[in-house]
Amino acid sequence: MALAAMLSRGAGVFDVRRHLGTKTRYAYRLAVPGAPSIYKQPDPEGYEPVHLWLMARHGTRWPTSDRMLQINSLESLFQDSRNTADHPWLSNWTAPFPDVGFLGGELHPIGADELWGLAYRLRKRFPSLAGLEYLPKRFPVVSTQVARTAASASAFTAGFFPEVGSAADPADDSPSVNPAAPSLAARGAGAAAGGGPGVRAAEEKVVVEVEEERVAVMDVDAAGRPRLRAADAAGGLLSAADELDASLREVPAVKRPQAVAMSMAPKAADPLLRFFDVCPAYAQHDEYTEKWMGGWMQGRPPDSTSRGNWSALVPALEKRLGLSRDMDPCEVEALWQLCLLEAGLEGVGNRACSLFTPQEAMQLEWVDDIHLLETQSWGADINYRIAAPLLRDAALSLKGAAAAASSAPGTAAPAGRLLFAHCETLVPLATLMGLFRPPAPQPPDASAAAINAAVSAAAAQRHLLQVDTLEDLSMLVNDLHRLNDQDARKAATGGKARAKGRLGSEDSHSCYPGRAPVDPDAVPPPEGWYPMFPNDDSRLFKGSRLAPYAANMALVLYRRREGRAAGAAASGSPQHLVRLLYNEQVLPVPGCGAAGSGSDCDLDEFLELMEGKMDADALDRLCGPAATAARAAAATGGLRGDGGASLMFDRKGVPSKSLRHRPGGFVRGGGGSTGVGGSGGDGKVVVEGAAEAGSGVGGKVGGDVAAAS
Repeated sequence: MALAAMLSRGAGVFDVRRHLGTKTRYAYRLAVPGAPSIYKQPDPEGYEPVHLWLMARHGTRWPTSDRMLQINSLESLFQDSRNTADHPWLSNWTAPFPDVGFLGGELHPIGADELWGLAYRLRKRFPSLAGLEYLPKRFPVVSTQVARTAASASAFTAGFFPEVGSAADPADDSPSVNPAAPSLAARGAGAAAGGGPGVRAAEEKVVVEVEEERVAVMDVDAAGRPRLRAADAAGGLLSAADELDASLREVPAVKRPQAVAMSMAPKAADPLLRFFDVCPAYAQHDEYTEKWMGGWMQGRPPDSTSRGNWSALVPALEKRLGLSRDMDPCEVEALWQLCLLEAGLEGVGNRACSLFTPQEAMQLEWVDDIHLLETQSWGADINYRIAAPLLRDAALSLKGAAAAASSAPGTAAPAGRLLFAHCETLVPLATLMGLFRPPAPQPPDASAAAINAAVSAAAAQRHLLQVDTLEDLSMLVNDLHRLNDQDARKAATGGKARAKGRLGSEDSHSCYPGRAPVDPDAVPPPEGWYPMFPNDDSRLFKGSRLAPYAANMALVLYRRREGRAAGAAASGSPQHLVRLLYNEQVLPVPGCGAAGSGSDCDLDEFLELMEGKMDADALDRLCGPAATAARAAAATGGLRGDGGASLMFDRKGVPSKSLRHRPGGFVRGGGGSTGVGGSGGDGKVVVEGAAEAGSGVGGKVGGDVAAAS
């Protein structure tokens, strides 16, 4: 059954728009089962919101430049396809992106609407916060130095802060802007200076011509609308030549958006929102993971059913397309990217998406989710522990707001902190907090069906010993940034990108024109590796749930109302509560005993839970210090030249502390049931051999420039 007839929201009907992973539009995101909407969950009884900390991914964007080139390359595939009877669109398909340099990765109008709509709803939900007079220190706005995130921040603030009027704006009567025409007095003065009658007549003719031309220009505004003319102080009408442009004196009839200050750090020096871009150890891990993940995703017959996934679809797609040649696995992925584009941005399912059955679409979605988990989430500790600066920012923001709100009247209290970044920012943060952890995978001695559908992070890192490493990983980061800049310049001039992947990119494997193909056998998966979760459509860990476009996490700080202070204090109610929101649903804070109301967490308990995860020195410990310090440490044997990776992963074949031994091998996490945000989901390192239990939603059990999604 093709996907062409499956763009439906009916119950039980497959809708491909909800299976697009991290390319899913916010309107089609998957909800967290059982989690209430923030708009149906009232504020805790006796409490009022005093602070909103928000971290949001940018909205729906155009494909990155690499993805555009990959999609454009399908033109040759479709030219070799003969089955135009079943797929008539093949005969007239042309590459959709002639202008890759300017459009690649930019925010789509849909994305701006997503952020504006989110802000508008939050503004209605928290009017006591959004209705406050905007001041930069009351509402700090922070974005990464990437156009689509800055544009997303702009769209959000336009919807969150009330529009402001312009009644107090003065009329623009600056002579340098709109000078008056020569007056009669001036002309008289010129005559008195000695000009004869003939000279005066010529001057008057020129003045009239100038005035007539000026009248023609100034009678309409820039939009072609007639201008309004004002009367002079004596009540008589002035000529157009003597009157300033009346439109400059008019008071605008519409209100304007609130002007908002925005701060951002350079892309290569942003440990708050682009921590993945400043960590040499993560760069090494990501580079290696992409090598073996690329081979696993592509695969090659006859081993494609166990190792590869794109290759497994080649025979069926060759038949459906009526190909006159063999199909490459990378072309399968390119077709899927075209489907993501058409279904995601255009809502079209009767072209590229019609080439996949629902089962095949879910298979490709699963492959993307495994890639997301291995590179940005639970696949390895370093993926998410480097998000410590961002979690620390959230905790300090809440703590500071609570302290200010409890101070003497008149004390300035920050009412909100709004941050805008990427998928590679949000997913590690959610993981660090303990959200969306899959259940513990079956050990390798389980049934074949269970195994075929979980990886030792330590095994992956130990495998690094079999590939090339660098003496000083800080040099790797500098080189990657330099190459990224070269890529950006080449893209602007239509040049080809380099052959290697980009740092921290969701699109960093090698299925792109102009890049060297990946040999699936060159870097095999770590020994004993298998996906952390099976291809089960009911799984919790899904990109369309964790990180659709415009995905967001918010922490709302509530303060006990003054009128209830005495009684509440006597009953033991906390002074402040923290509510966790994810994509506008209320989730329990992982590990919190919910001492407050419902799933809300006592601020003191929240800060205690986060204490071990938000070490201020986390990046130095995990990634290594600045380049010069890293080289000095390597020279003295301090970090052994691995950028701090030795402190994060075992490099002598000893299982990682995040693993515990089970018969047949090592698996990640501890035992227990799964869920989002349940007890035990605090993300602490598990001591080898220790079993931990967890329950609830996301419990502990078990993303340009072109470089960030």
